[in-house]
Amino acid sequence: MSAAAPLSAPTHEPFDKPPRPQRRAPERPAPQRGEHQRRELVKTTAGVRPVPAQGPQLHLVPKRKRAVGLAVTGFVFLFALLLGATAFQTQIARNQLQIDATEKGVRNARERYDNLRRQRAELRSPNRLAVVAAELGMVPAENGEFLTIDGSVAARIVTLADDLPSATSKSSVDAFAQFSQIKSVAGDAP
Repeated sequence: MSAAAPLSAPTHEPFDKPPRPQRRAPERPAPQRGEHQRRELVKTTAGVRPVPAQGPQLHLVPKRKRAVGLAVTGFVFLFALLLGATAFQTQIARNQLQIDATEKGVRNARERYDNLRRQRAELRSPNRLAVVAAELGMVPAENGEFLTIDGSVAARIVTLADDLPSATSKSSVDAFAQFSQIKSVAGDAP
């Protein structure tokens, strides 16, 4: 690379505009005799000369190498890539914590369900029912008899049963249906 000569520019004009031509007042012929002389209001001025710049001298700068720009771009891309990977790993860890909490809740719900089912089985066992009935003063029936009910009494019972909420009339059937549905979802046989 060769060194260039310093450049100088006039201080009165911007660098990208050519200098303006100098203006002069129009010349008038000298007044003749007999005419009164009048004094001109416009005087001619001296032309403007460029003044050499007092500041730093301008010179050409060598071009920057492309390798520096490529290296900076590469480092920025690599940084962004690593930052994205870190954010992705953080999101995966957060989701895994939520999955673990949900699995723990499901496991606790299954244990609670099994405990309640065991307690229900104990409460409904025939031996326990016989003991509780004896404590309440109930005695077992000696013989079973079937009674015949008049049709008007049966119709009245059906009419009164229609006024009851449907949940109380089908509670035992619904409980078994719910039990089988829950066990099918849980994966155990009913």
